Amino acid sequence: MKGFYDKVSHILEEIIVRNYSVSLEHPLWEVPQRQEFGDLSSMAALKLASKLKKEPLEIATQIKSFLEKELSGEYEKIEILRPGFINIFISSKILIESLSDILNVKEKFFRSGIKRKTLIEFLSANPTGPLSIAHGRQAVIGDTIANVLEFFGNDVIREYYVNDDGKQLDLMVASVKAWLGPNPSGEIPEGGYKGEYIKDIAKKVSENKNWQKNPEKFDLKKFTIKHILDDLIKKDLDSLCIKFDNWASQREIIDDKKVEKAIRSLTKKGLIYEKEGALWFASTKFGDDKDRVIKKADGELTYFASDIAYHKDKIERKFQKLINLWGPDHHGYIKRVESAILALGYNKSLLSVIIIQLVTLKTKERMSKRAGTMILLSDLVKDVGKDAARFYYLTRKNSSHLEFDIDLAKQMSFDNPLYYIQYVCARIESIFRKANVSSFDPNYNKFLTDPEELNLLRALLQFSYCLEKAYCVLEPAFIIEFLKDLASAFHRFYEQKKVIAEDKDITQARLNLLAALKIVFHCALGLLGITPVEKM
Repeated sequence: MKGFYDKVSHILEEIIVRNYSVSLEHPLWEVPQRQEFGDLSSMAALKLASKLKKEPLEIATQIKSFLEKELSGEYEKIEILRPGFINIFISSKILIESLSDILNVKEKFFRSGIKRKTLIEFLSANPTGPLSIAHGRQAVIGDTIANVLEFFGNDVIREYYVNDDGKQLDLMVASVKAWLGPNPSGEIPEGGYKGEYIKDIAKKVSENKNWQKNPEKFDLKKFTIKHILDDLIKKDLDSLCIKFDNWASQREIIDDKKVEKAIRSLTKKGLIYEKEGALWFASTKFGDDKDRVIKKADGELTYFASDIAYHKDKIERKFQKLINLWGPDHHGYIKRVESAILALGYNKSLLSVIIIQLVTLKTKERMSKRAGTMILLSDLVKDVGKDAARFYYLTRKNSSHLEFDIDLAKQMSFDNPLYYIQYVCARIESIFRKANVSSFDPNYNKFLTDPEELNLLRALLQFSYCLEKAYCVLEPAFIIEFLKDLASAFHRFYEQKKVIAEDKDITQARLNLLAALKIVFHCALGLLGITPVEKM
């Protein structure tokens, strides 16, 4: 169905552009929730009707005629339902051919070849302490989106923007200083940082020979930031199997004069002006709700000034797409960054910003707050494990608040969706061991004729649509929902049919079906960063 799905999407896109001179966003097709509405359904006629001011049924009838000519012999029927839905029922021949293709090329069947240089910046928590459970959600979602982008052919760079300049860093250093010296006061400044990790850093500083030799010349800020990045943040990320390709430094952007260059570029365009001793960027000319200060009256650069230079630097590195993952407190920041990109002479469509909502925990247990004020990501991962942590972080859409149910994540029952999904992987391996099979001959696929067999095949082939949807809207939650539905489809099939039947041809055909199912489960779980199990 990947070949068919790609083909039918391409044909529909051509029909729309050629006959209506309009371009619609992908995906152009969706999978109906009920089989009676076919394998694929499109709202293209309804979307075109609103643009062209025509009747959707008239447009749907025209599109149906075009599709019938282009897809001859590959569908059972194409129907139109009011007010203008176009439904395609795929032929069993295409289903069987798709199964054979999966067995031959495995996960490559579902891959795409969208060559695009993409930078995804995610997490980017201030280096002021270990990661919290909220940081964990951003990290896992960002890493999974990067996996999906790579699966679609993108050349992806994962980047962590280190905010290693500003008042928060000064407060962190002052907090460490409070625990240094022969008679440490332990008096944390107002707004400073608490927690055992601050004392640990102070202890490491006091043991450092350079500090002992000359405390006045010791770069306490640099030492503290390096310790937090290497011994706290990177270790937390390692526990979730997350790696970054680049660690971009705000301080280096300032020291390399990139902020000054960005300000000069905007000044030449007449977009910087002075008011009340401060420098302002005329961002309202590009859709922002008010102009923004980029340098305060005392000469201190604002965070926004660094961000302008940082995004200018990203674009100058020749990335074709920039994706930022931000917390909910940054929602109002989107317009100003878009205005900066426009002011610098670039298209704002280069940038996509994803707002990741907050996380709360649901558990009967009491979680410690060793960081002083927050529950640590490291404690969560130790409690539920890497796979469960990643899975449950992805169970809700990016824009939805997530309640992480720790008790459910640790439950060894079908009530736990991850257990339910992993059970399928283990059951398939158990059947293969019982059948003593390790190779699969596509020639037996023709013996799959029962509705239950074809329905399971339809369910696994819907992975094509799931992937395109996750790619287009950058929502990993769609993969979780697909896996839950596919696991349910497998369990229904397993209850109705014996895989190892009396007829050897049917047995081999059903083993082929399970082999394709295994490929899909392993591929989907791999994109989520979760390891499939072989035994439970």
